Amino acid sequence: MDTVSHGIAGSVLARAASRRPEARAALVFGAVAALFPDLDFLFFSSRMQYLRDHRSWSHSFIYLPLFALGLALVARLIFRKAPLWTLWICCAVGIASHILFDWITSFGTQFFYPLSRARYSLDWVFILDPFFTGILLATLAGTLVLRARARLIAAAGSALLFVYLGLCAAMHERALAVWKALDHPPAGSTVAALPQFLSPFRWLGLSERPGEAHAAFFDIGPFARGAADPKPPARLSELLQSLSDFYPPPARARVLVFPQAPETPLLLASRELPDVRIYLAFARFPLATLLPQADGGAAVTWEDLRFLPWFAGPWESDHRGGFRREPFVYRVRLDAAGRPLERAFVIGTR
Repeated sequence: MDTVSHGIAGSVLARAASRRPEARAALVFGAVAALFPDLDFLFFSSRMQYLRDHRSWSHSFIYLPLFALGLALVARLIFRKAPLWTLWICCAVGIASHILFDWITSFGTQFFYPLSRARYSLDWVFILDPFFTGILLATLAGTLVLRARARLIAAAGSALLFVYLGLCAAMHERALAVWKALDHPPAGSTVAALPQFLSPFRWLGLSERPGEAHAAFFDIGPFARGAADPKPPARLSELLQSLSDFYPPPARARVLVFPQAPETPLLLASRELPDVRIYLAFARFPLATLLPQADGGAAVTWEDLRFLPWFAGPWESDHRGGFRREPFVYRVRLDAAGRPLERAFVIGTR
C-alpha cells in the first residue's frame, strides 16, 4: 500500500481504538507509527538491497512491540498527560495496520523477520487503490470536523474499510477460480490472480510450469468490455482508456504463453550469482530471457511477471510501444566461461 494511505489508516484506526482524552495523540501518533515501517528505505544503498530487505525488519511482528514502545516514549514527550500504555497501543495499532495493509497487496511482507524471510501476500488489493484511500480520507475528514463523534465516525469508517476489503477478498477468490478455469494449470503449478490498477474487478492471472509461464488480463466486473485488438497507449492521456481495452471479460481473455530460456550452462551460472539469487528469492514469477553474444557469452535478463504492464508484453519479448516497463528488470552479461561482465537493473523506457 502507498505510504500516504498507510498514514491515514493508522490515524483512523488508532482514533477508533482511543478514548476522547487521548484523541489528538491517537490521530497524530497513529499516523506517525503507520508511516514508520516505510522509513526502512533510508537504510538501503542499492535497489538489490531494497528487494532483499524492504518489508523485512521494519514490517516484522517480532519487532513491533519494541518499535511501538520507542515511538510511545517519543509521544510521551509531547503528550505528557497521556498514559504511556495508551500511547503504546496507538503506536502498535499504527504499525500493525501498516503490516496488515501491506499483506493484502502482492509485493510480499516478511512478517517474522529475523526468524524467517518468508514473504506473505494475500493478493487482494493493488498497491494504489483509490477506493481504499477514499474511504480513509472521508473518515479522517469526518473525525476532524465532527469531533464530538470522532470515535464513532472512525469506528464506522474502519468497519466500512473492512467491508470493502472483504469484497476484494471475494473478488480475488472468484478471479483465481476464473483463471484456473481459463488456463487449466497442472497440479502443483504456481498460480496466482493479482489485483490490477483502479478496479477490484480487474486481474492478472499468472501460472508457472516447466519451460513456460502463462498470463492473462481479464475483468470479472459487470461492465467489462475489452477490445478485439487493443492498442498500447501512445500518450499519457490514453493510459486510463487503455485499461478498459486490455481487460476483456473472461470469455474473451487471451492466455499469453511466454517460454522460459533453456537451462544452459550460462543460465545456470547466472542463477548462482549472489545478486541473482536475491532477485529470485524476491520474484514470484521469474521469467528469464537469454540473448547469445558474439564472444560466446550471453546476456540474461530476469523479470518478475507480477509487474507485467497490461499494455505491453515482457521485456524484449515483443515490439509494442508503451510507457515505462516493469520496475524490477535485472540483466547480467556473462562471458563464454560464465564469468559476469556486467550486472545492473534495466532503467528507463523502450
